[in-house]
Amino acid sequence: MDRITSGFLKAFRQEQSLPEDLAQFELFEHFVNYCIVSKEYNDTFSIEDIHVGGGTDKALDGIAILVNGSLISSKEELEDLEKRNKYLDVEFILVQSKTSSTFDASDIAKFLLGSQDFFSENPELPENYKVRDKSEIIRLIYNQSNLFKNRNPICKLYYVTTDKWFDDQHLKGTIETLKKNIENMQMFEKVSFYPIDADSLQNLYRLANNKISRQIKFEKRTALPEIEDVREAYIGILPAREYLKLITDESDNIIRGLFYDNVRDFQGKNDVNQEIEATIKSDDHKSFVLYNNGITIVAENINVVGDRITITDYQIVNGCQTSYVLYHNRESIDDSLCIPIKVIALARDSRLKNNIIKANNRQTPVKLEELESLTDFQKKLEEYYKSLPEEKQLYYERRPRQFNGIEGIEKIRIVDIPSQMRCFASMFLEQAHNAGRYHANLQDETRQNIFLSDHHPIGYYVSAYAKFRLDALFRKKHIDAKYSPFKYHMLNILRIQVSGKDMPSIISNKFIKYCEIMEITLSEDNKCKEAFLNTTAIIDSQGNGNYDRAVAKTVALSRSIKSFLF
Repeated sequence: MDRITSGFLKAFRQEQSLPEDLAQFELFEHFVNYCIVSKEYNDTFSIEDIHVGGGTDKALDGIAILVNGSLISSKEELEDLEKRNKYLDVEFILVQSKTSSTFDASDIAKFLLGSQDFFSENPELPENYKVRDKSEIIRLIYNQSNLFKNRNPICKLYYVTTDKWFDDQHLKGTIETLKKNIENMQMFEKVSFYPIDADSLQNLYRLANNKISRQIKFEKRTALPEIEDVREAYIGILPAREYLKLITDESDNIIRGLFYDNVRDFQGKNDVNQEIEATIKSDDHKSFVLYNNGITIVAENINVVGDRITITDYQIVNGCQTSYVLYHNRESIDDSLCIPIKVIALARDSRLKNNIIKANNRQTPVKLEELESLTDFQKKLEEYYKSLPEEKQLYYERRPRQFNGIEGIEKIRIVDIPSQMRCFASMFLEQAHNAGRYHANLQDETRQNIFLSDHHPIGYYVSAYAKFRLDALFRKKHIDAKYSPFKYHMLNILRIQVSGKDMPSIISNKFIKYCEIMEITLSEDNKCKEAFLNTTAIIDSQGNGNYDRAVAKTVALSRSIKSFLF
């Protein structure tokens, strides 16, 4: 392995807090999975959810399933997205990585044959439980093929080594022949094979760890007059083709994470979005700029040189629906179709962003409490995380890749909003069995009890801190991996065993003391390890020795644990 890749691998081990005794090949598999999936998916994710290597793996080291822009790892998340969106846009990403310095034809063949077997209705190759879980999700997806309204699923195959890729005709012939077999399964809109060599892998790692930045040609613009808390701002008309450069990555995928501060997911082909699409495709498409409410972008930095501006670390705070419809119809767009747009660079820590989000999204039927929950309280929670001492430091990520490009931050210490919801709901709201659901649906179920303005941040922090400490114990193999599917139940059990059965009201001062008891235990290594080991005995007894992932997702287990402890 070359020295640059070795250096990146060492940095990756530190960022992910992976144990020093982790085998080199397994570390490389995690590294490759992280680089590849980060290229295709822009939100935070767990590398453990991707990794499937480890014997009887069909020559696959990583499997990622993207549904409607979300990375899913459970059938519950799939079911939630089906009900929420009424359509399925699916991408499968399969990865094989080799530390060897050659692109070997036989290894590539094993990868492609294993990929074909993975999608087969009657697989012949043995599979471990990780591959089996992914296979079950595949089966459920194709059972709902009537929801493939935009296109059939896309399959992307990545084969990675530390060699240099030369367009070897023998290798290309092997790849094309075996790829054709997968295409002939007639399951996919498109099947793509990507050979990734050392140079490409290094670039992917750099890309995954940098803040997003794009340059566009923005000729028809006007600078706004001086406004308090605004460093600079522009309003104008932008060709849709230029706008698409802002919302797509190098692989022409839409960058879903850009819409994190927008309170609405893409709503699919509802009436409004169908009207937008019809206008794009009509002879009247030049009038699109008159009909559309426009796009609002808030950025960390704007750099203007002539007619070109470079926008860095930005969010689309209004225009989610328009953006997705433009993206899905990008082949129908010409230079005459333009959109109204505002680009704003705010002063650091400005609260004006919250007001911009609220004002822009009031134009559509969004409940005020939804706006509040994703703005004001989130900022308060972020500030609380920042106030903690270094030895207990976690980093609250209100928007994807917020901490990219900042050295010295371990990825395992970053807590995004979906993870925060799962931790808090599991520990304090008795929702451990629902933790594997799509986060927006979990929020719908707990809306009256989560991210409320009168909640003290300590409850959110201590639940995430407990998850961080538990994950570290799993990674160091101090707790058997068979308990991993039950980790959210373990958070709830820990709370009851350490702080007591009688939980005070979340808005009371007594609740702060209640959480501080847990925080003290979690901060001391021996006490923390002992406390979590104690939770495993409850899992043993109430799960009746069944450690299947499906058991962890049942309300029956939650009720059984509660009954036993109380």
